[in-house]
Amino acid sequence: MSVPERLENHVRGAVKIATHVIEYSRHLVRGNKVSTDMSWTRPELPPVVLVHGFLGTRGTMLPLTRRFQRDGRVVFSYAYGTFNLGSIRRSAEDLTNHLRTLCEKLGVERVDLIGYSMGGLIGLHSIKFLQGHRYVRNLVMMGSPLSGTWMGLAGVAAVGVVSPSVWQVLPGSAFLEDLLAAPVPENVRLRQIHAASDVLCPPPGPIDGVAARDYIMLPGGHASLVVAGAPYRACCEFFEAETDPDEPDELDEIEYAFEPVPAHLHVVGPDELAHSAAE
Repeated sequence: MSVPERLENHVRGAVKIATHVIEYSRHLVRGNKVSTDMSWTRPELPPVVLVHGFLGTRGTMLPLTRRFQRDGRVVFSYAYGTFNLGSIRRSAEDLTNHLRTLCEKLGVERVDLIGYSMGGLIGLHSIKFLQGHRYVRNLVMMGSPLSGTWMGLAGVAAVGVVSPSVWQVLPGSAFLEDLLAAPVPENVRLRQIHAASDVLCPPPGPIDGVAARDYIMLPGGHASLVVAGAPYRACCEFFEAETDPDEPDELDEIEYAFEPVPAHLHVVGPDELAHSAAE
């Protein structure tokens, strides 16, 4: 690829990321007043539960909500205090209670859970420490700072007095060390999805319990993960997969489609990325 072509690709990528940030911000200001559509045209699939991130609202998960609803799934999201400023442990307790109530009321055994950004830490803490594995079949962590993020220092400066969570996401925190050291329940499958140009929560590498094929890198920035189409399709593929994780999969043979590409990353195929760019 020539230098002009490379520069053009970088410019296009930057424009796309900026567009995603604007769309994310537009949904953010919707707040937590998001209605739940109980239309369930695919009852063979469990509900999807979405957990938003730090300084987020239920509105930020609306693009994912609408996509899953069009796919016939019932979707739920919950508000975690004022912009999710509280302790991740406390938010995980609330999530576990929501999951238990949801499964009991709908008469389902378990749900599929997606945690965006800090929401992924909330979901992981729930299944590892709070019996959340009884109610969760699959957990996808999207852009989650599993190794911490130094952007948390900005949060400490701004709201550190009232927000325990900004301290918990700092690299090397006791919270993160305990979270990663705890074993993953055997009955829960994990997938990590990260954005290659994510400056808020840089990709941390796969954690224990995440298979190589379930560590997925996609183009875009932090906001792209809940706005673009490719992350949604990566969630659907994971939720609906019936294959043996030890068997070879056609995804394993896909070559990387963008730069930079660390050697251990798995990327959704070029055809899917092209389809995403067209959305």
